[in-house]
Amino acid sequence: MRTFRTTCGIVAALCGVASVALHPGAAHAQTPMQMTSVGLGGGWQLTGMAQAYPVVTIGAPGEDGSPLRETGWYLTQPALMGHVESPGQRIVLHTTLNFEGLTQEDGELTFGGWGESFIDKRHPHTLLHELMLSVNFWQIAAGTASISAGKGFAPYGTSDPMVRPGLKYPTNHHLSQILERWTVSTVYQRGAWSVEAGVFGGQEPEGPYDLSNIESFGDSWSARVARRWGAATPSATQWEASLSAGSITEFAHTVEETTHFGNAAVVRSAPLAGGQLYALAEVSRSYLADHDDFFSLLAEARWSGRGHQPYARVEYASRPEYTREGPAGDAEFFHYEHGVDPIGTTRWLIATAAYAFEVTPSPWSVRPFIELQHHQVRGDSGPVTATGLFGTTRFWALSAGARIFLGGEPMRMGSYGVLDSMTEIEMTGAAHVH
Repeated sequence: MRTFRTTCGIVAALCGVASVALHPGAAHAQTPMQMTSVGLGGGWQLTGMAQAYPVVTIGAPGEDGSPLRETGWYLTQPALMGHVESPGQRIVLHTTLNFEGLTQEDGELTFGGWGESFIDKRHPHTLLHELMLSVNFWQIAAGTASISAGKGFAPYGTSDPMVRPGLKYPTNHHLSQILERWTVSTVYQRGAWSVEAGVFGGQEPEGPYDLSNIESFGDSWSARVARRWGAATPSATQWEASLSAGSITEFAHTVEETTHFGNAAVVRSAPLAGGQLYALAEVSRSYLADHDDFFSLLAEARWSGRGHQPYARVEYASRPEYTREGPAGDAEFFHYEHGVDPIGTTRWLIATAAYAFEVTPSPWSVRPFIELQHHQVRGDSGPVTATGLFGTTRFWALSAGARIFLGGEPMRMGSYGVLDSMTEIEMTGAAHVH
């Protein structure tokens, strides 16, 4: 009952903030991303939106006491996104507040998911998901450059799953993104090429309100090089290819461990059959000195047109297994002690199919959806087996709900400065004006 009241309160808060942003008395205009903008005076501008997804997830039927016999009701991914910019976009503050610590403090049922003491559930993200301040330089060495600092994503991997089409996060979330770290990063862009590098604190947060990982700042690094080509218009094909590398140092029970990461990805956006196609293919890998390596191969695609939004994803990945804090059928089955070493690995083949329909367009958009996942899992190393965990090696999960966007579409996460999506849109528009 307390969770239900909290959920209702968050919904009301999100609606209230969006209503203020869209009040007819405010001077606002819709950007090409259809996000709401409000003038702050002196040429400064605030752009923002809110989102929340009421969802139910049902695990495939299993024997009594099986963790597959789980049903979860969530208000997942409730967030406020804001973008404050100075005249000419010389200074930009990029912010995302995430309220999952209130609406799903015990995690979201996500078979195959792991990280931050949750396993087969996705952990709630931190309240301060992003707070990155960027200073942009528009004419430097025949290109553009930025310095960014704050809490957010290190320059590594692909865009956060929160702003991609699927509901359930893929298994590779902690292989393909380095998030919620205190970081300082820089980017240089010239023509179709961009190079990013950053240093950050490697320690993961231990809960949605944990900001203490600033104490480890400077012990980890990452870099990403990318090339984009194709005209940046809805009627043209666009491509983006990237290579990333990173090194994360963390303390596990006072023992320092360093893990090396690599990611390669290709993203395509193109018109197709009267709609728009988005497609992503990526490979991710981690390299640990004292434990097993982990990998992920992932491909996903969505077609959007006339309100219809079918989506599919396939992922083949390995993940660490930990000693569970409770037996199957108990809530603690989905928890492990943060910072302990894995006891083995499992391999997962997860196929996802989904369909959404855009009932109302942006800026006030409601998109009911249904998502079906089929999981095939087997033990890979150590004493862990799929039948020992789940009683079977193949099972299903079904989710249904709605995406609610208030004030526009979400911003891309993980790119800052001159690569920030809102900054790019503003500068492209200014270039067209001049």
